[in-house]
Amino acid sequence: MVDTLGVRIRTATESDLDALEWDGKYAHFRRVYRQALREAQRDRRMIFVAEATDQVVGQLFVHLHSIWKSSFGGARTGYFHSFRVKPHFRNQGIGSRLLWTAEAALVDRNYANAVISVAKANLRAQQLYRQHGYSVYSEDPGEWSYVDHRGRLRHISEPAYVMVKALRYGNAPRD
Repeated sequence: MVDTLGVRIRTATESDLDALEWDGKYAHFRRVYRQALREAQRDRRMIFVAEATDQVVGQLFVHLHSIWKSSFGGARTGYFHSFRVKPHFRNQGIGSRLLWTAEAALVDRNYANAVISVAKANLRAQQLYRQHGYSVYSEDPGEWSYVDHRGRLRHISEPAYVMVKALRYGNAPRD
């Protein structure tokens, strides 16, 4: 158990890239993470990490130029992805703090909505998002591809719900 007051939410840096692989479990996303960090440096994404006991224990990526803008009447809409908290650190408020931080950052940039896709099989994540005011907007086949750390093209098929939350000032606690 970690005291969530001892957890620091901050913007990811180049030195966090290895930690985002979670001891090799997500090494196959190495290229994806490096590209995301480059885009964050160009202000096209944001990457937040939760740090506790001198390690990265959670993460949330925010795509600032998402395809979802057209779905909401042209309103600026951020897309959350790669959101996870290490199993030992779950149910301690860390995921909530990551969500609040990302939402507040979008509000500061005058974004109207936050969107996240969640696997239909991931009931715990769906519950978390509902508790934070997200609702199902649509279904998505969850089909996408990426090049892994060995240069191989990988195809993913994970049916998902697309959940949305309208953002407004004052909806999230500030650190």
